[in-house]
Amino acid sequence: MTRIRHSGLDFSVATLNFLANVGIVLPYVLILFKYQQTHNANYLAAIVVFYVARAASVFGTKHLNLKASSYLLICLWLGAIGSLLFCLTTNLVVVLIGALFLGYTSANIWPYFLTIKLHLSQQTDFKLKRFYWLIFAALGVLFGLDFALGWGYRLAFAILALLFIIALPAGRLLSRFSLAFYNDHQAADARPIKLWRVAIFFAVIGLLTLLRKATIQIALPAVLVIIVVAIILLNLELAADWQAMPANKLRIVNRGFLLSFVLLFNSFFGVFVFGKLGMYLVFAIYLLGFETGHPLYQALAHHDSQQATRLARIGLILGHVLVITAQPVLYVFGLLLISLYVGFENPAINTSVYAAEVDDPDLAIIHKYRFSTYGGLLCQLCFFGLLVITSSLKHLNLMRFFNPSSVALKTTYLVGMVWPLAVISLVVSLITLYGQRYFKRD
Repeated sequence: MTRIRHSGLDFSVATLNFLANVGIVLPYVLILFKYQQTHNANYLAAIVVFYVARAASVFGTKHLNLKASSYLLICLWLGAIGSLLFCLTTNLVVVLIGALFLGYTSANIWPYFLTIKLHLSQQTDFKLKRFYWLIFAALGVLFGLDFALGWGYRLAFAILALLFIIALPAGRLLSRFSLAFYNDHQAADARPIKLWRVAIFFAVIGLLTLLRKATIQIALPAVLVIIVVAIILLNLELAADWQAMPANKLRIVNRGFLLSFVLLFNSFFGVFVFGKLGMYLVFAIYLLGFETGHPLYQALAHHDSQQATRLARIGLILGHVLVITAQPVLYVFGLLLISLYVGFENPAINTSVYAAEVDDPDLAIIHKYRFSTYGGLLCQLCFFGLLVITSSLKHLNLMRFFNPSSVALKTTYLVGMVWPLAVISLVVSLITLYGQRYFKRD
């Protein structure tokens, strides 16, 4: 019995590890597939609520003043309940509640999992179990069976709910292991939220998300005004958080901007460059760069950290220049160089922000994801602003960028969007690199 219990717990830990890594994207993909299959407006509304909840929750999640281990358990329970709601009904109110729960979980399960993992690596010899790839391959087959037999993704959502439930014992185990850490650290007081400002900003994000999914008749000048207001509100929120992590916030904002630049904007523009498979190719390029950036630059620099950093920064600048060409080979290499930089920076950022938050290490990774979200949202707003301006000047339908029907639009979007957004991204990166030199001197 003891051996069976240990095996079950190992499987639970592996499941939690799996969910933490795929949780930010898997629920969104399932809801999106559900909408594309049914064209039910309830699921369109659910996509918007999910997206807004995912973006907004990382801003306010710590204001409940709970421990990171408690938030992790909340994520698992909300993920299980939200998945079951999508499995059982199509009722609008219930589906929106499910989307809200899954949006919160998607935004927070990885940062709180990583927070506990870092706590335990500092305090104990506890090691997380690696993935059980064979088991999850079997789960993938079950997902595929659901899709192939047209069961309306009910089985997929049921499996997702089951995974969250299976991960609960691992969540409780991590909570118990981290008790010694919390005995040594006192949580810092939370900053009050400006609810009116946050509500307006994320209502704007919801509207812009809806514009990507459905044709809504709103005058383009009005949309542009809305975007400008959102940028102002975003910067007010950023200013309110400015006292946190003085040495790291610029590089984290830049990280978020680069992520959105590659994964959001270029996943769509990649269709103009590579055709229908462009979105998948861009994602593959990003994944390759993110996973190999740190070991590759370390190897090229013969494990000289300063030289590796210089190479990564040169690659970042060169990557922006190559992306501007939009020539397939150079474009791929440019996106890869930017992704390699993000992958190179990520481990250093995790270590740096965790070491910097001596007063409340529970906040370290949440601060990271908050500032990264700022950067990502700023990129998205710049992206939408350029799209509105280009569509207005060229008398184009706003939606045609997201569903391109002609490669003839490539030059229009290259000049009107790729060049300006790449320049903005490069400027943000250069400011970040200069800021890092400034703090290093201090």
